[in-house]
Amino acid sequence: MTERSYAPENLALVLLCCCFTGILGCDKASAADERVIIGWVENVLMQDVGMKLKARIDTGAGVSSITAKILRVEPIEGGKGERVIFNLTNDVGETKTVRRTIVSWAEIKVKGSTERIRRPLVTLDICLGGKKLEGRFNLADRKGFLYPVLVGRNILKTGDFLIDPKRTFMEHPGC
Repeated sequence: MTERSYAPENLALVLLCCCFTGILGCDKASAADERVIIGWVENVLMQDVGMKLKARIDTGAGVSSITAKILRVEPIEGGKGERVIFNLTNDVGETKTVRRTIVSWAEIKVKGSTERIRRPLVTLDICLGGKKLEGRFNLADRKGFLYPVLVGRNILKTGDFLIDPKRTFMEHPGC
């Protein structure tokens, strides 16, 4: 049996041909080919609230966050936890009042200090990149930020997205 040798400049071509012919076992499309590509800023639809908001995609944030004006926190009847009533406002000034059960509380460090703020975590449904996703969001005052929603890893991993940091608004916000 003769041994074949390939010039280094042809090695990539050989590997590509092997891949397409199935010799290396990569004849199926990779999982990455099936993922939705989103930009670093996208519109998200809060489907059950009926509101579209701009969101910054942040792979460095573990938990997602949303701008909310907390109106009150109240106990749920029967001692089954607490509920938070808050307002969401979009970029055209439309405001909706939302009620959610608090699933837990987060202790968030205030940037540039040792102070910590206690924030409620609630479960919200969003539509991002054509996918309906459910996840925890901490309710925060994000007035000083450009985007009212920060989508963190907890949501991103449920949607199995690829993020293109050069792009924005790649996908329609609906589900």
